[in-house]
Amino acid sequence: MTDKTSEEVTPQARARVVLAMTAICMMVVGFNTTAVTTILPNLKAEFDLTPSGLQWVMATYSVASATLVTIVSRLGDITGKMGVFFFGMIVFAIGSALALFAQDGVMLLIGRGAQGAGAAALFGTSLSLLTAATPEEQRANVTGAWGAIVGLAIGVGPIVGGAFGHYVSWRAVFAADLVLLVVAFAIGLLVSRRKYIPDTRLAGAKFDYPGAVAILLFLGPLSFALSNGESGGWAAPLTLVPLAIAAMATVVLVIVSRRSADPLVELRYFRHPRYFMAAAGMFVTGFTLFCFFVYFNTFMQSPDAFGYSSIGAGLAIMPLSLSMFVISVTAPRFLAPYSFRWPVTIGLGAMACGFLLLMTTNNSTQYAEIWWKLLIVGVGMGICFSLLPRLGLRLLPEEHVGQGSGVINACLYFGATLGAVVGGLAESITIRRGLSEVIAALPAGSTQREDLAHALTHGTPSQIQQLIAGMDPSTSSVLARALRELQDNAFDSAMVVAAVAALVGMVLALVLLRGPVPPLHSAAELTRAPR
Repeated sequence: MTDKTSEEVTPQARARVVLAMTAICMMVVGFNTTAVTTILPNLKAEFDLTPSGLQWVMATYSVASATLVTIVSRLGDITGKMGVFFFGMIVFAIGSALALFAQDGVMLLIGRGAQGAGAAALFGTSLSLLTAATPEEQRANVTGAWGAIVGLAIGVGPIVGGAFGHYVSWRAVFAADLVLLVVAFAIGLLVSRRKYIPDTRLAGAKFDYPGAVAILLFLGPLSFALSNGESGGWAAPLTLVPLAIAAMATVVLVIVSRRSADPLVELRYFRHPRYFMAAAGMFVTGFTLFCFFVYFNTFMQSPDAFGYSSIGAGLAIMPLSLSMFVISVTAPRFLAPYSFRWPVTIGLGAMACGFLLLMTTNNSTQYAEIWWKLLIVGVGMGICFSLLPRLGLRLLPEEHVGQGSGVINACLYFGATLGAVVGGLAESITIRRGLSEVIAALPAGSTQREDLAHALTHGTPSQIQQLIAGMDPSTSSVLARALRELQDNAFDSAMVVAAVAALVGMVLALVLLRGPVPPLHSAAELTRAPR
């Protein structure tokens, strides 16, 4: 009866059901990637978290995801993608429940870690599930829809998170996760029972345990070190030791992958310039997205800039989110038969152009002057989100699509982690240099100078404003203007970093995507070549 029902459903209808299941889960994953940024003040007040603790509310999620996504993707190839996907939904739901009912900061961080592990399983298998369930001629469209949904969820996350935190409760963010996951789980049961997704498990394949350990010791400590470096210091043991472990694990991973008959990460695929570009392009996309997103959101909410609320800052980014969504849905439909060289190059170039244009933004800029620049960035991100995964996965044999999906998504997550860190580093260097000049301009030996120097380094914005208000009017006016200009310069630094990364990606696309479009699964030939 089940087989008959399955046969009566067209392949296109099956693909739509699988798309609905994966789309809901990607909404949850993308939403939690950014929504939590807008409820950090609520979490700080609720649990009395330190700045370092707040940073780890975000970092725990991204570190767990980046570390595990490749491993769980490979497990999906061996044990079955649908089982791993169900596991991801359950683990993410457990993490959301822990965060929802958290009574202290430790319970919250454990919940965020579980969410990150669940996100790795969902992200690592969703695209390969969708690819397996969709006829070849329709894959470009559904891949574009998948990328569009991820981008839209990331874009609307701050709006929904800010609305929940302001009007309901910060806990509503995690309650929404549970509701959506219950719906996705119900659809997943239907998909599994009616066998909408073919069984693509690898017969006789063995899991590469040494490779998994090497991956864990590479991505885990590296992500930790990058997240800890800005707050804990780049010369601190808690930063240097993980970096050393990651460096040694890199060597081990290469050796293990070369010697294994069925490695966790097939490094030979990276010899194919288009697969390499897909991975590098997703890294650049994640890097620029978070380098821009985190610091644009902060700038929008700054009292000395736009002074928006968390909801207003989320709404301000809507031109980017909507243009990214529209382009992600439409671009693959028109570009699927052609080489992706020029579309990907133009997409990365559009991002670079948008970031460079945003460098003219300052504390006196009106929103009408920047919304169209956000549209340009959104167009570029929409092209990259929708085309780059397809660019890489079409080259792989069916049995390695899960592995390829995991690698490409690991690049996205790791790029996001590094983008937030490097953007923050650029901002902090600019601020430190500017603060030294501001403090040096104050009258030497005055109590106000010592108090302000301490407040600028360690105090809150309200403390700084109080000190400035107590100064001589002419001095306070000059100082306030200098601090506003310093904030503008810090934002510009983050935009420069994002623009440079996008330009590097554009050059890579021009170099690596030359020549005719290779046939499907052509990267399989590389695994038959000698190591």
